[in-house]
Amino acid sequence: MVQRILWVVILWVGMSSWVLADGFREQFRAAFKAGDLAGAEKVLTDWEKATPKDPDLYVARFNFLLNKATKRTPVPTQPVAQGQAPRPQAVVVSYDPATMAQAAAVLKQGIALAPERLDMRMGLAKSYEMAGQPAPLIQTIREALEARKNGGKPWLWRDGAPLPAPENAFVPAAIEPFASAYWKQPGDKGLENGRPIAELMEQYFPQNSLGYFNMGVYYAHLHKTQESYEKMQQADALDPNDISTLMNLTRMAIELKEKDKAKAYQERLRKLPNGGPAADSFASAMQKL
Repeated sequence: MVQRILWVVILWVGMSSWVLADGFREQFRAAFKAGDLAGAEKVLTDWEKATPKDPDLYVARFNFLLNKATKRTPVPTQPVAQGQAPRPQAVVVSYDPATMAQAAAVLKQGIALAPERLDMRMGLAKSYEMAGQPAPLIQTIREALEARKNGGKPWLWRDGAPLPAPENAFVPAAIEPFASAYWKQPGDKGLENGRPIAELMEQYFPQNSLGYFNMGVYYAHLHKTQESYEKMQQADALDPNDISTLMNLTRMAIELKEKDKAKAYQERLRKLPNGGPAADSFASAMQKL
């Protein structure tokens, strides 16, 4: 079954295990977590003087600028009736475009020093997502995949460590959240921004199910059931134990009036861990076939 990666907004690359003797990492982390931004900025200055080519210096500076760019505006809450619990305070998060551009520029400098750091490349893509810039986001992913294809070094992840899973599994799982975010946006614009990301996964990782699955999601949103069904079948052939794929296949087989196939998918769902409720959710629709 595929394992999908959930992104943490701030790119805390390696911070949980910084133990180098110079202490800059520990100092920055402590100051930043304590809200001492002046102290954190001084650490960055000293760090740059000491080791200007340390890739994680650029990660830390990116975090600093990302924090600076982030604005949280509380939304006024509506009064509640007597005896009712108060509603949680809602917050609108926005980002200063100029500071976000500075953060992206800093991370590009770090990538130039360590092009094999996939965590920084995905962090750069995430910054474009946060800034609402799909074109450079897609280009960042494309450039990363092309660089590796053209003889780039094996990918490294946080703290310069090897990827925690095989490349063919880990990299598409790291890319998929960017496509998923666009599927959740209303209207066709989000779909057309997500489509090239799904196509890149399919192109560069043809033996991984995620590209086909996400192309299936794309066609499903366009109500192109037959096209979606074909892509989901390709995903299923590569990962036959993915509950999301099987649920989609069951639903579409029902829509296409393919009762025997729908029943087969439903039975496969039932055999998966925690798949019983998913299988049962199609009971009413199956009875109508």
